[in-house]
Amino acid sequence: MSDALINTGLIVTYILLGIAALAAILFSIFHLVLNFKKAKTALFGILFLLVVFFIGYALATSEVYPDVAVPVGSAASKVIGGGIITTMMLIGLAFIAAVFTEVSKLFR
Repeated sequence: MSDALINTGLIVTYILLGIAALAAILFSIFHLVLNFKKAKTALFGILFLLVVFFIGYALATSEVYPDVAVPVGSAASKVIGGGIITTMMLIGLAFIAAVFTEVSKLFR
């Protein structure tokens, strides 16, 4: 096959992938607007995750370590640290929820 045909196929694939991603996002927003009462729980979940991330981001430092394989700036270091802290907080919350569920089953 020629390189021009392969390049054209890749470009068409990227365009169709972009259209599919855009359609998925737009249909989700459209469904959210039409069924807002049913979507409240999902919005509360998203809001909870955002609050947890901003807490993790606030606790993260922007310290840059010089001896790493891929050097990053201070802003990227703060976002990465915030993501790690957020992950640890969510793991802790999941553990607490699992223990609480099992203990509450004992008293039923």
